[in-house]
Amino acid sequence: MPPRTYECPSPDDCEFVAGGAAELAAHVNTEHAGEFKREDWPDTEVARARRAGEQSADEE
Repeated sequence: MPPRTYECPSPDDCEFVAGGAAELAAHVNTEHAGEFKREDWPDTEVARARRAGEQSADEE
């Protein structure tokens, strides 16, 4: 089984990939501090789908 990696969730095209959650948290806290307050944070497939679902619900 290949090791699990974690991609940076920043919507600003950050290509950082971490080998663990602690390493990713340290990267986010130093390189992207405060970004988590943005509406497009995190920019992951799951988060984009959730936001799309919330927009659909708001339009009904």
